[in-house]
Amino acid sequence: MKLITLNAALFEPNNPKLAGYLKEECPDIACFQEVTRGLVDGVDKEFISKDTIDEGTGDLKYSFFGPTNVFGEIKMKDFHGQGNFHFDPKGFLEMGNYTKSKFKISEASSIFLEGDFSYNPSREEKWPNEQERAILITDILVDGGKSLRIINYHGIWTRDKKGNDKTFEACKKILNYASSFKGNVIVCGDFNLFPETPSIKVFEKDFTNLIDRFKVKSTRPSSNELSGNRRNVVDYVFVSPNLKVNNFKVLDKDVSDHLPLVLDFEL
Repeated sequence: MKLITLNAALFEPNNPKLAGYLKEECPDIACFQEVTRGLVDGVDKEFISKDTIDEGTGDLKYSFFGPTNVFGEIKMKDFHGQGNFHFDPKGFLEMGNYTKSKFKISEASSIFLEGDFSYNPSREEKWPNEQERAILITDILVDGGKSLRIINYHGIWTRDKKGNDKTFEACKKILNYASSFKGNVIVCGDFNLFPETPSIKVFEKDFTNLIDRFKVKSTRPSSNELSGNRRNVVDYVFVSPNLKVNNFKVLDKDVSDHLPLVLDFEL
């Protein structure tokens, strides 16, 4: 089976590249972060990614979308690699995590680890002190009756990617949801954290960190403002020790401001 995880890039008009890549990759399970859908007429379609993802993954008939917030125009200082950041989607967008599957989803939930669902017309006034972050949990019934839990996460943002008390507590909560499941578990997503942080180390005892196992150096394209770091890694896949991993790789594909992570596995 093939699973991919990818931050779909909220602020980039990357829909044609994204759709093409997904059709080429043909995953069995796909996890996305920063997925958007328009809420009003007139929203710039270049920044609506959910429709594009559905177009590129038409064979994945089971899905669950967990929105975390609604927002419109954003103006911020010293953000996203720009001194004066400005983003205007020409209307309101709903953003969240999105999981799609070839296999039936038996149970699904979106659980907030930080904040609550919010409507943020003035996002810049609260950022980054107030953030809405959730995990998307989907329990999947694979052919043969085996169960698999997928936890899809978009992590709390910190400028230096070193984390804080909030990220540490969030990772402990994720670990609890993962460890409580009796079958195999895959935890994946954009954690917004570097590999050596205490928050990421939370998973080491009970799960295999494929980023470390496969010695991944970066999950961001070379254009990223942190590409000079020894390891510019913020995206992860953690798996249960009993999960058979056939292959794992990070693809150098120009489809987002993050790189796709691809896992080939068996239960």
